[in-house]
Amino acid sequence: MNNEERLKLGHYCVSFIDLLGQRLEYQNEGLLPKFDSDEEKANFINKLKNTIGRINDLQRASNTFLKAALGYRSPERELLPPDQQRLYDEMKEVYFKQQRWSDGLFYFAPLMEGKAKCPIGGVYTMLVSTGSLCFLGLAKKMPLRGSIDIAWATEFHEGELYGAAVAKAYELENYVAQYPRIVVGPRVIDYLTDNMNNSAPDIYGQYNRAVAKTCYDMLSLDSDGYHFVHYLGDVFHKIVTRDLHQQLYQESMTFILEQREKWRQERNTKLAFRYDHLMSYFLGYPLSKSQAENTKPSA
Repeated sequence: MNNEERLKLGHYCVSFIDLLGQRLEYQNEGLLPKFDSDEEKANFINKLKNTIGRINDLQRASNTFLKAALGYRSPERELLPPDQQRLYDEMKEVYFKQQRWSDGLFYFAPLMEGKAKCPIGGVYTMLVSTGSLCFLGLAKKMPLRGSIDIAWATEFHEGELYGAAVAKAYELENYVAQYPRIVVGPRVIDYLTDNMNNSAPDIYGQYNRAVAKTCYDMLSLDSDGYHFVHYLGDVFHKIVTRDLHQQLYQESMTFILEQREKWRQERNTKLAFRYDHLMSYFLGYPLSKSQAENTKPSA
């Protein structure tokens, strides 16, 4: 590389999202088929809906969540004087990128100074967006898993990330996440803890502490020692899912019970255990005692 091509390295928060079940849908596919009947054509169209159609749905849902998260401004902003409105906008500004890849998505946000005054906002956006996608995916029978991690990287080309952050997030998604959840790496926990313990007295320090605390409260510790995005928790419910929470919960639970029974009947140990674990998570955070009774599985 010459002197004009110096790398700008920095810490990035990165997320991988993977739509599950796509490999099974493609296992008997090859060249485009020749249809000998309307039934064969209809079957192939259904295959497209379960593959390309689902990927399109995932991308559209992601765009919707990101637009809402990145564009949100409190109604109280308009009540502030102009100089405080500018300060509010500075704190809320987020540099956040999305890449589409195969049957998944890739998010990243820089954490170094220069891109945004309060980069903690990128971590918040990532937690909200990935948690929402995971919850919605279960409700819409499109299960996904994902990861969030922090490490160094560089935008060698604008909007394209390279480096350790990409590799670490991929490892978490591919080897650790296992079942439909968004697993969060220990460096993310360290980053949130450092921000919560930051003693800077200015308005930016106060904002960073508050947002970091909210992010931390949207996480929970799983049985394998990893944190994950706790989309059934009170904080996520209050801030993100709100009035949609009950519907998403009920539709997700229906799908989970169906999948658990399906894989038990097929004696698929791996998937049966995974959905059994996911079911335990949902039963641990019921909407109410009466609704919990209605969603209890059969023995």
